[in-house]
Amino acid sequence: MKRKNLLLTFTVMALALGMGSLHSTPDGAPTDGRTGSPGDGGKTCATSGCHFGSATTINNVITSNIPAEGYTPGASYTITVSVDGSGRKGLCVSPQKEDGTLMGTLTAGAGLAFVGGKYITHTSPKTDAMSVWTFTWVAPAAGSGRVIFYGAFANNRNVVRKSEYAIEEKIASGTSENKLVAQFNVFPNPSKANAPLTIGFNPKNADNFKITLLDITGKEVSVLFHESVQPRYQEQSFILPSLTKGVYFIRLTGNKESITQKLFIHNEIN
Repeated sequence: MKRKNLLLTFTVMALALGMGSLHSTPDGAPTDGRTGSPGDGGKTCATSGCHFGSATTINNVITSNIPAEGYTPGASYTITVSVDGSGRKGLCVSPQKEDGTLMGTLTAGAGLAFVGGKYITHTSPKTDAMSVWTFTWVAPAAGSGRVIFYGAFANNRNVVRKSEYAIEEKIASGTSENKLVAQFNVFPNPSKANAPLTIGFNPKNADNFKITLLDITGKEVSVLFHESVQPRYQEQSFILPSLTKGVYFIRLTGNKESITQKLFIHNEIN
């Protein structure tokens, strides 16, 4: 009888250990990150063994008090994550470059922890119909450019969602003194050949403006835009031509002035 009880005990223990990988992690995401970002290999809670199914993409989950003109390098901002729906909810969020590099400094808020050197995650699940977390982000140094907050969110064992929140760097004081524009943004950057590209700019004066795409030698590849514009912020979207991988330049010209930004093409589409 004792041998049977001992065998049963070992069997139960083995089953418990074997099922451990199927259990969710109510006290936070794994420390190697589950944000769904390219730098994290696209992993989310749904691919970690903690949850099931495929992660679906949703919008407006991550918000902030960062102004529309972009973040100021070194400034502190509040990032808010709002996850709706039923079930026990958790999150894993990180501001990164595409290669996975952490951008800026993170400080966890209530119910959150900073783990793995670059992730914000829950310390316990929330069950409110609209579960909200906030944390502090100190923007990176000047010249860091565009930053994307990647996040994955679990509602229960079978519902996992992911979202992205992209922000631009506010033009530095030296650039804002340019006589041409008060703002000049190019995104996404890095971009892809034959893919959409958006250019936002805020002219200081009305004039004919020209946007050209240049190669690494400064040779004109394509004229993307050439029209008369008024002094207000606007965005123009284009489909990039077929390009090889590498560095290019976007040049904005008007009012006898010009300003240029680097554009990185990270893959070639045939």
